[in-house]
Amino acid sequence: MDLADQLAHHAFCADMAPPVRERLVACAREERFEPGAFLLRQNAPAATFYLILDGQVEIKIAGTAVGHAPLETLGKDDAVGWSWFLPPHRWHFDAVARATTHVLAFDADCLRQAMQADSAVGYAITRGLLEVVVQRLQAARMQLSDLYGQP
Repeated sequence: MDLADQLAHHAFCADMAPPVRERLVACAREERFEPGAFLLRQNAPAATFYLILDGQVEIKIAGTAVGHAPLETLGKDDAVGWSWFLPPHRWHFDAVARATTHVLAFDADCLRQAMQADSAVGYAITRGLLEVVVQRLQAARMQLSDLYGQP
């Protein structure tokens, strides 16, 4: 399957118009991460956006009393990283492969340029990222509910 087909079948891009996906293909490449490999490192420059095709990625926050605290595990059809979207373009967490993980990796500069050049691309990516943020906030809310219990 080529990059255009992979984008069309990924949940993040499935509802995007074909011309929007075509713009994204120019920014994409396939990557593979072996277990234990970091996709993102907290405080490092945020230069890539990832769509998981298969595998598992654990999101962790560093610098806690217990070291690296796991926040969430992501898998097929999930997106990893939105810190590239807004300045200062630095990661706020770590992301590490928990299994062999195959992703589509997008160059952040290329994405930002495509978003500025074409409002349809900008809208589609912004909408997709907001859906990711809402999902992550809901997951964090559930974790807090489990941790502290219902009132």
